[in-house]
Parts: sequence; C-alpha cells; structure tokens
Amino acid sequence: MIKIDDLDFKIEKRDILKNIKLNIKEKKFIGIIGENGCGKSTLLKNIYRNYIPKKNSIYVDGIELNDYSVKELSKKISVLSQNQKIIFDFTVKEIVEMGKYNKSSLFSKKDYEKDIDEALDKVGMKHLKDSSFLTLSGGEMQRVLIARSIAQESQVLLLDEPTNHLDVRYQYQIMDLVKSLDKTVVAVIHDINIASRYCDYIFAIKNGEIKYEGTPEEVVVSEKIKEIFQIEVEVIKHPLNNKPIVIFL
Repeated sequence: MIKIDDLDFKIEKRDILKNIKLNIKEKKFIGIIGENGCGKSTLLKNIYRNYIPKKNSIYVDGIELNDYSVKELSKKISVLSQNQKIIFDFTVKEIVEMGKYNKSSLFSKKDYEKDIDEALDKVGMKHLKDSSFLTLSGGEMQRVLIARSIAQESQVLLLDEPTNHLDVRYQYQIMDLVKSLDKTVVAVIHDINIASRYCDYIFAIKNGEIKYEGTPEEVVVSEKIKEIFQIEVEVIKHPLNNKPIVIFL
C-alpha cells in the first residue's frame, strides 16, 4: 500500500529523518513510536506531502507520491493531524462534508447526505450534526474529524497522536473506533501501551532512524524500550489479551 525507500529529510541543514525504509501493507494498523523530536511527525508529514523530500522516496499503490494530484491523493490518504485548528464556527455536518471535496460535482445529493449521516452514525455523533463544532469536547471533536475521514472514503488514514490531550475514556474510545474501520492506519502514538494493544506492527524511531520494527511482541521488549526512551522499564503480559504492557520503574 505504502512503500518508503531511503527517505532522508532535513530542516535547516539538520538531519531529521535518515535512511527510512518501510513497507505498509493494506488494512494493517501501523504504529510509530519514539521520543519527542525523534522524527515521528516529520515522517507522517512526508507521507501526506506537507513536507517534500529532495528525492522520490515514497510510493502509494506503486505510484510515486508526487505524481498524484491533490484530488487523487485525497482519495488514497486522509489525515488527522495533531493540532487541527478550526477557528470558524462550522457545524458538525459541515466539518464532515469537507471530506467530500474530492468527489465529482455529479455526485448524487441524496447519496451525499446519506454518506454524511452514516459517517456520523459510525462515530456516535449523528445526534449533534447541527451543533457548532467549536462547542464540542476534545473527544467529540476527534470523533467528528474521524467521521470526516470516513466520508472522504480514502484507503489510508494517517493519525498524528490521535489521543493527545484526551482523558483515558476517550483515548480508548477513539482507538477502538479507528481499529474498527476498514482502512490501512498509520498512527504516531506517544503511549507505548496503547500502541501495543492496537497495532499490528510497530516502527520504533530513534534520532531519525528506524531502530526496531516488528509486532508488538517483538518491539515492546524491556531492553528495546529502555534504549528508545532512555528509561528503566519492565514488560509484562496483559492478563486478558497477552499483549505486552510497559511498567515504568
């Protein structure tokens, strides 16, 4: 689905990403973990073309990223970035409608409304579709933005710390929702235990390079987590799902 081959990226002559190589398979939940400033969000921004590397390094469905028009790329990839600032007083419905801009003008209005309602229903926000987006809680805002992605009908969902600033209840609600979607998901996740619980595969970045990759069982290991995050930890198995859990010592 997405292939990255020898991606290097600099900001003001500083190496942010170095020799990044990864393959992301269709309909897998991929996690990217690492310390603040290690290059996680920069990697995501290269994938959704907010940043442009000097050489062609990123391919989506076998086509080089820069060969896509904005409209065509939006059919492949939707993004929920870390700090989406919406300052105008849009309704919830209007926010979700923005996900439809890549559709033809011949798109049936009846189907259009149906898609909006279905997207909001999936995230449990249909009852608030006429409410102001700016009056919602943080968790509700995240659900509406995910509904926008659902309405966009893209194949890939990129998430930059989707549970940031949310309380525990909303963190798990959002991750359960994302996990239930029939999409390829690539998520920058700051909470190692959330990454372990939800991801099929994890890339651990240190100093702009992929240090480790594999299943949660292969990556969430005490020695590796200690090296990545520079902190003493113990890793045990969750008593119900057997996923590795990090205990900070």
